[in-house]
Amino acid sequence: MMWRTAVAKLLKDMNAFKGSKPIFDSLNMFIVKSICRDDVDNIKEYLTKKLKENNFEVIEDKEKIKDFVENIHNILKGDDIYLDFFGFDKMKESFINVGCECDYVIGKRKNIYVGITMYYDKKLKNPKFVEVIALNKDEL
Repeated sequence: MMWRTAVAKLLKDMNAFKGSKPIFDSLNMFIVKSICRDDVDNIKEYLTKKLKENNFEVIEDKEKIKDFVENIHNILKGDDIYLDFFGFDKMKESFINVGCECDYVIGKRKNIYVGITMYYDKKLKNPKFVEVIALNKDEL
């Protein structure tokens, strides 16, 4: 359960813990939606900074990201949750296509993997929606 505390601290540091809502919760993975209340000029830089401040290594290797996404899909298999078989890049593209600013960062700290996506309307700038997928690979 300590891995959940590390992710909760990350949400708090993003000023997004208050009002956060879990939309999926299992022994080895959870998904949380929330709203970031910080000022954000560059999503990628902001998320990268927050991960590093919380001792997460930023993962940019496409194969490691693909492995992370496949683990997510294996856990969700059979649930009534929409599965994004194209992963984070496709999600980013779909938000941009509807007029949102969007980016994501994947991080790893020991056995914990997190994918954080932030998006908001380009014109309004607020609210800044945050989705966090956290996975404990030790529990797989």
